[in-house]
Amino acid sequence: MICKRAVVVFTLAAMQSAASFAGEVTISPEYFHGMWSLGGKAGCGSSNVDYVLFRQNGTLEVGQGGRVHRIGFWTTVNDTLVANTLTAPLETEESHPFFGDSYRYEYVAPKIVGAEQDTFTVSIGSDLEKEKRKATLTRCP
Repeated sequence: MICKRAVVVFTLAAMQSAASFAGEVTISPEYFHGMWSLGGKAGCGSSNVDYVLFRQNGTLEVGQGGRVHRIGFWTTVNDTLVANTLTAPLETEESHPFFGDSYRYEYVAPKIVGAEQDTFTVSIGSDLEKEKRKATLTRCP
């Protein structure tokens, strides 16, 4: 009896972790594994591209060129990427009164609003904001 319940719970959890976009692709954690460029296909070959690296072990790296700005852990929940991250201070924040040159924890949860074979688009921002930003990521070879 307990074993059957465990199978049902596992199946329901697996079904919840994949989102499907009409006529596009089914999003599962495996879909994200690898390097993604925020600069389109051309960005994949650039030495100064903004990128996200989703590792199979559930960790991620966000950076620009060879410099890492953010590391953390990620997962998918339905149509949302959920990440708990540690963000490095940026040069532009040197005079920021709250962060200065310290690292900070950030929880981010961009909603996936579209996905195709090698690109996906996320909406970034809270529901309280009037205008949300969108970002499209392209899979790098």
